[in-house]
Amino acid sequence: MSHEPIPRGSEDAAALEKIEAREQAAHEQHLWVRLTRCCNNRCAFCLDTDSQDSTHVPVDQIREEIRAGRSQGATRLILSGGEPSLHPSYIELIRLGRKLGFDKVQTITNGRMFAYPRFLRACLDAGLGEITFSIHGHDAELHDRLVGVPGAFEQAVAGLRAALADGRAVVNVDVCLNRQNIRELPRILDHFIGLGVREFDLLHLIPFGRSFEQLEALAYEIDEAWPAVEYALKLSERPDLFIWFNRFPPAYLEGHEQLIQDPQKLHDEVRGRRADFDRWLSEGAPLRCRQPERCRHCYLNEFCTTLEETLGLLESGGHRVYRIDTRDSVKRPPPPASCDTVWIRAVDLDAAARAVRDLPGSKVILELDHYSVSAEGLPGDVVEGRPVVRVIVDDPASLQLLLDGPGSYEVVALLTPEIANHVAAHSRPASPRLVLAAANHERLTRALGRDADLPSFFQGYSEPVPVENVPACISGRPPKSRPSVLDAGVLARGGGIDIVGFTGWYIREAYRLKSRRCRACSRVRDCDGAHVNFIRAHGFRVLQPERAPLLAPG
Repeated sequence: MSHEPIPRGSEDAAALEKIEAREQAAHEQHLWVRLTRCCNNRCAFCLDTDSQDSTHVPVDQIREEIRAGRSQGATRLILSGGEPSLHPSYIELIRLGRKLGFDKVQTITNGRMFAYPRFLRACLDAGLGEITFSIHGHDAELHDRLVGVPGAFEQAVAGLRAALADGRAVVNVDVCLNRQNIRELPRILDHFIGLGVREFDLLHLIPFGRSFEQLEALAYEIDEAWPAVEYALKLSERPDLFIWFNRFPPAYLEGHEQLIQDPQKLHDEVRGRRADFDRWLSEGAPLRCRQPERCRHCYLNEFCTTLEETLGLLESGGHRVYRIDTRDSVKRPPPPASCDTVWIRAVDLDAAARAVRDLPGSKVILELDHYSVSAEGLPGDVVEGRPVVRVIVDDPASLQLLLDGPGSYEVVALLTPEIANHVAAHSRPASPRLVLAAANHERLTRALGRDADLPSFFQGYSEPVPVENVPACISGRPPKSRPSVLDAGVLARGGGIDIVGFTGWYIREAYRLKSRRCRACSRVRDCDGAHVNFIRAHGFRVLQPERAPLLAPG
């Protein structure tokens, strides 16, 4: 039942190589450092106006931030602002980043300072390795109108041409998509491709700063601008071009799902609004931006909604299961009193048993890296005096040992290609203890390699086995409901929510997508959709909302 959505041959191998390059860039540990709170442009869509006060960040503060980030393992340094190139110590800070061992120093810039040859040369000599030019039109009339400065386009393009001619730095272009330039996107892309640019970030407008103040003049309906978007999607298929769609609504990328922004980028989005999230979580101050008209346009809407729901469950004691990974070296707080079950992720049974001793809760779920090769060493119905209610497994040998073993607990089989083959061949009639589930993966490439072909599997498998984490339109049956799970990784030491940990959990577990076709499905309100990396790997096409009939729940 193995499934390889992108075969590794000729043209498709190039596509996979491109996917892997995108993923490597997104997962690289990078450090964003603000140098200024000022800018020599006045962009109509600027997200940063609330932070602008016409000052530079003190250089000693920046140096300390760069050193701290490098000591914590960051490998890419990104200098941003405001307009970072205005900082009087800009070149020195580039040099510091390289001296400290960052693999690459990148900058996000309006490009105007790079029109001065001596300045550009000094930056490149200091070690600047990537320059992202923010240019929002293909000519001076459009760009200068959007950035509010006559002559800005001429300067930015002069800097871009010079950087391309030098050849030492990677050069790419950011374009903020809005009502005033979206229909010109084909001309914008063609113009800069003609100059030699091979990488573009297309930034979907989001409602912060000046962009919210001018939302009526800037917001656009994707359906109305679809021919321009479609042109960019077609260009993205060229092997020599990288086109990134940042913050773009994923459902509109059906057929080009590999262009859905890597969910790891959520960490950057949250970091950019960290002060607001910290006030919310530590002081209970609601996010100032949580307004229906803004949220409708915001990439973070589902994230914030899930955070609100999690806070509500914590306050009301709504969580029933507490999940902890014993391989996590960070000390986590004990579970809330409402949790009657502990879900232990551990290397083996001995490590899980040690963790159970230190945790309250009357029931146990086990998810181990290694299960014993003998029935005598498999988990029994009790661990440290507490009943085991389910065990999770992802390889056929362990699955069969557990089903044949002494326990009476549920055995949850994660649907890898090997598990799917085994279940199809050996589980008729199916064990009453068997539950089938799809795994979530943090990386698209992991999903490509470890997911079974779920549509094909369920089309040929009619046993009334409960299924979890698979949309009903794929499995042919309503998903088995589960109690609410609180992951220890989302909690700060004091017991509140840690926003970094929550973001990681959201990416792994709660970031889910539906097709635009799902709107017509009778089950749309009950369905959570599919995990973002499942969709990025296998496409929205696997969702078939018109599929019927549904089998009764297992």
